[in-house]
This record gives sequence, structure tokens and C-alpha cells, in this order.
Amino acid sequence: MKFRNWKRLAAAVLAGTVLRGCAWCESRDEAQSSAPIDAVALADSLAGTVPFVDQMTPLELDAAVNVYGIDSAAVSAGKAYVSTGATAEEIAVFTAADAGQVETVRAALEKRVEDQKAAYTNYQPQEMTKLSDPVIETRGDTVILCVSDDNSAALSVIDEAAAG
Repeated sequence: MKFRNWKRLAAAVLAGTVLRGCAWCESRDEAQSSAPIDAVALADSLAGTVPFVDQMTPLELDAAVNVYGIDSAAVSAGKAYVSTGATAEEIAVFTAADAGQVETVRAALEKRVEDQKAAYTNYQPQEMTKLSDPVIETRGDTVILCVSDDNSAALSVIDEAAAG
């Protein structure tokens, strides 16, 4: 084999190795990003880590779906924390029953924020700051709402849970 052919063969082998490596990294990233999130544990972690002004009361799944107007068949797990009503602070974390329900659950959480805006506009106008910029995240099949004064703390907890 001529020297020129050896160079081509070496380049082809190198390119194949690099592509296999990239494919491995990509599949590893997909596995990490699609790792399931424990909705109940995330809600508890948010409640224990994010600073809240008001007292937060936990709601188990049955009560939480009623508060957020979600059909119980649309979720497989979840938990919420609500304030006393003196503030608009709250947490809701739901695992959608399947990929087709993710947007339904997210729409319910977004509607809840809109309803809270209408309720707090005249009652507690200072709460509008929180309601104007809530954390609403979708991570895989998990939908998360956190209304607080510290979005960066909430996002850190969510990122940590999503990383597994």
C-alpha cells in the first residue's frame, strides 16, 4: 500500500473513532437529561431549601390536583405546598402520566398563576412581583412551579434534581 493510501486509511479510522466517541457522549447526555425526577422529593427539597416568607403547607397528590384543576389521570405522582394565602408563594411538582399529558399539566400550572394574579392584584399587590416571574419548568415528564422571591435558589434545586 502506498503512503498516500495509509494516510487516507488512518484518517478514516480516526474519523470513525471520533464519531463513535461523539455518539457515546450524546447517548450518555440523553440518558442523564431524561433521568426521571422524583416529584415528591423535589417538592420537599424546594420547600426545605428555597426561602419563603409565609408558612408552607404540604398537599398530597389528591388535594394538589384539585387545587391546580388537573385531572388525576393526567399525573402519576406529585406534591404541592401552598401558603396561608397571605402571600402567593407556592410549589407544585407533577409527573405527567405520559408524554402527551406534559403540556396539559403545564397549562394547568400556568392557568393557576394567571388566576393568582387576578386574585392578588387588589388583595396583595406586592405579590405581583413573584407572580409576574414564577419558575415554571418542564424537565422530561415532570412539570414544576415555584412562586417565591428567590428564583435562582429554586432553579438550583431543580437543576440538581434533574442531574440525578
